Amino acid sequence: MIDFFEEYISPQAAPLAAKWMEELGFDLKVSKKRSTKLGDFRPPFKGKAARISVNGDLGPNHFLITYTHEVAHAIVWGKYGRKAKPHGIEWQSTYTELLKEMIELDAFADDLIEVLMQHIQRPKASSCSDPELYKFLNKFEKGDEVSFLEDLEEGSHFLIGKNRRFIKGKKRRSRFECKEIPSMKLYYVHGHAEVKEIDKNSSLIN
Repeated sequence: MIDFFEEYISPQAAPLAAKWMEELGFDLKVSKKRSTKLGDFRPPFKGKAARISVNGDLGPNHFLITYTHEVAHAIVWGKYGRKAKPHGIEWQSTYTELLKEMIELDAFADDLIEVLMQHIQRPKASSCSDPELYKFLNKFEKGDEVSFLEDLEEGSHFLIGKNRRFIKGKKRRSRFECKEIPSMKLYYVHGHAEVKEIDKNSSLIN
């Protein structure tokens, strides 16, 4: 099991990650990339074990943070069941303690520690909900080629995925009004969405 985890996270983190899985008895699934979530926890149901899933396209640090997030859900469920809120104080304290254990093992890249320590002061529902952590992780693990919608100028043309084309519009809270090309259908896209800016006159634009 340790060998399995070493495919996705640092060698320092693998033994503890495997220990959590063994002690809590959940099944682990490494999923394909999902645009709506990075991971999830499903409690035991009709004799089936609890299940954790984590997106397999995540870098080692992001995978470990997401896995730790979901393990905290498993622990809280085991102690409180439905009595505890999904990201309430019980989950926050558990998640924080688990992350501290991993930090003490030097399980994360050194450059990540400062922003991670800030993150655990007020843990969010996911890394996507913590803009500083989310952007840092993506820049750190994917390099300078990563761009976020919030960083583009209004009126910029951009791609989401390989060929979905949009024009950036005005901000509405945490999301931006974006028109898809060529349908001009309006979508509200989160500012932290990863995008690829393209030239307005590019042949990609119909």
